[in-house]
Amino acid sequence: MTTAMTTTELNDGLSSAEVDRRTRAGQVNTVPDRTSRTHGEIIRANLLTRFNFIISTLAIVVLTVGEPADALFAFVMVVNTAVGVVQEIRAKHTLDRLRVLIAPVVTVRRDGRVARIDPEAVVLGDVIVLAPGDQVAVDARVVENDGLEVDESALTGEADPVGKLVGDTVWSGSAVTAGEAVVVTQAVGTETWIHALVTQAKEYAPATSELRSGVDQILRLVAWVIVPLGALLCWSQLRSDQPTDDAIISAVAGVVGLVPQGLVLLVSMALAVAVIRLAREHVVVQELHAVEGLARIDVFCVDKTGTLTTGTMEVESIDPIDTDAADAPVVEAALAAIAGNEPNPTATLRVIAERVGGDPGWTIEHRVPFSSTRKWSGSSFRSTAPWTDLDPTWVLGAPEVLLERVDDSTRRAVMSDVDAAAERAGRVVLLASSSSTMPTDDLPDDLSPVAVIVLTEQVRPDVGETMDFFHRQGVTVKVISGDSAVTAGAIAARLGLPGADHRVDMRTVDVEGAGFAELVDTTTVFGRVRPDQKRAIVEALQRAGHNVAMTGDGVNDIPALKRADIAVAVDTATSATKAISQLVLLDGRFDRMPHVVAEGRRVIANMERVSKLFVTKTVYAALFVLAIGFSGSVYPFLPRHVSLVSELTIGVPAFMLSFRAADTASRPGYLRRVLRFAAPAGLAATIVTLSAYWIARAPWSGADLEEARTASTIALVAFGFWVLFVLMHPVDRLDLLLLTALVGAFVLSLTVAPIRDFYRLDWPPALVWATTAATVGAGTVFAQIGAVFLRRR
Repeated sequence: MTTAMTTTELNDGLSSAEVDRRTRAGQVNTVPDRTSRTHGEIIRANLLTRFNFIISTLAIVVLTVGEPADALFAFVMVVNTAVGVVQEIRAKHTLDRLRVLIAPVVTVRRDGRVARIDPEAVVLGDVIVLAPGDQVAVDARVVENDGLEVDESALTGEADPVGKLVGDTVWSGSAVTAGEAVVVTQAVGTETWIHALVTQAKEYAPATSELRSGVDQILRLVAWVIVPLGALLCWSQLRSDQPTDDAIISAVAGVVGLVPQGLVLLVSMALAVAVIRLAREHVVVQELHAVEGLARIDVFCVDKTGTLTTGTMEVESIDPIDTDAADAPVVEAALAAIAGNEPNPTATLRVIAERVGGDPGWTIEHRVPFSSTRKWSGSSFRSTAPWTDLDPTWVLGAPEVLLERVDDSTRRAVMSDVDAAAERAGRVVLLASSSSTMPTDDLPDDLSPVAVIVLTEQVRPDVGETMDFFHRQGVTVKVISGDSAVTAGAIAARLGLPGADHRVDMRTVDVEGAGFAELVDTTTVFGRVRPDQKRAIVEALQRAGHNVAMTGDGVNDIPALKRADIAVAVDTATSATKAISQLVLLDGRFDRMPHVVAEGRRVIANMERVSKLFVTKTVYAALFVLAIGFSGSVYPFLPRHVSLVSELTIGVPAFMLSFRAADTASRPGYLRRVLRFAAPAGLAATIVTLSAYWIARAPWSGADLEEARTASTIALVAFGFWVLFVLMHPVDRLDLLLLTALVGAFVLSLTVAPIRDFYRLDWPPALVWATTAATVGAGTVFAQIGAVFLRRR
């Protein structure tokens, strides 16, 4: 806090020596720029993982005792790590650039002169001069005032400008809309009120993602089983009759098959493609999983000012009172005269001036500027042709104030019109005249109401259709605003939101009360909401099991945006709000939102198919290890065989499937559905493959180990193609083309000598071919019957 300053101190401001002393003492408007992790910490976190350690160890073992072709599996690990590092560093840079105060300069008084400095150079006790258009860089106390009005909507959500008096506080992050003032800095840097909100914005919080959490659970499960299964397989292979080096390579092949290492990469790639597509729609996706998240929401919380509305006002109507239509030009001329003679017009007066045109040329004798205490402004004019028969004094202000000077019947009649306009989400001002001049700053006693001027907030033209889209999709829309519940409810009603009349003034609500959760569930419009209450509303919805998206544009929205599952910022949002939001609508068009939902649905549907492929592979790889480990047989694959199977039945088709069109509504239970498919499919693949392998290993088959391994590879690839066919259902022409291409690639692998030699595929005897084909055919038939049965259930 600063002590009172003399007139001389206010005029001179701080001296250079005092500024230096306070800067050295840390009393300067700077904030440490530090996010959660450094570049080194990010790289270490993505590089030093359990799976990277396992894959790296296995690759080193293969390169030591085997051939480089058997270490192909390590390439996916490198790409996975690189993608993870790039994504988090990108998020870090976004947060590092976070700035709320975008004012390029601040006007201060120092050493008896006026200087313009950077906001970061302001120190405690600086004397700052504010003018229209300035953004307040610090918390400061008003010491001189000439009709100062500030826009605090970014801080409070309140759309109306706030008038300030001497002794009031102006808060950092607000903007001057009218008037001038001299203020003395009271808080800087981390001590400002806004810093607490910015601190929440700088906390890295990834978007909620069922895909990501489901994949993480799969990876955790694999991490638990990989060590005991790997030990079992290694023990069994070393006890078999093959050389030690070959036994180690066989064990590596089994362990590598357990890791669904391409799953994370493919999910990221599919989301990245969605991000590119949405960028063409002028939607910036700052976190990949936000594409998925918006498609899963069932509650959409929207801010009013700047989100449903543009944040600007427009004159809806100018309604004369007890006058003929021919007198309407007189009303507009009086309004133009008041606006044209005001050097520091308020936001309301500027909007009216845009409607009524320029100054009609009336000669002013006395002017009373607008004051938030008076709630009116007025002027007395000298008679000027052709307006010689008009009243000399004209006043514009709040109806409830001006009507105190009229009789009861007139007051009741006019207030009825005012109340009706307010219900239409209108801001209402009254124009009155007086036959007496106004030599003082008091209202004349003989005021006569002349006209009611109704101003409304401009509703974004595309919001209505988008809100209707979410309603049709079963998404509940709730309006959370710092404005009054009546005003916000009227905007909601204009947009046709269901339940727009279910509204509450949050000043009367205890968020810790027992009935708060029920109130949040049944209410559509929340008015006069503080930042902490916005967050409490979001948390209450989440505790009730909802996935919540939140839109906002101001700093006051940051706590709720950080807590919501998905945060969406509009084009008019502050830089801080944009920086912490997962989605930013660059052109502010809400009709972009259905495109985001459609992309999310496509990614979710396709990634569920892809996950079923990868987890099926993990299931049969684990069952291979158990069966081979306890039977003591030689493992039926080399690492390069596993790579070939993965390329043809997992990698390439999964990549292509990730681009399929899909618009199926997302449903919870992703992991349950994946396991419900993968478990029986993996078991069937195990039975088919090991049956073909053990038949080929039988003494009567005439096949050696390499030929038996080829037979098991053929069986697994063929059954993998059937699994792929089932997942493609319903199959279209492109799907058939993909399947044909994959089968052709496998045939080439078996018939073209260089490729066959690279993958160590030896052509088995005719009997083995026949038994393998019969095994795959029988297994496919039974599996198809089971799939049809499950689908019908």
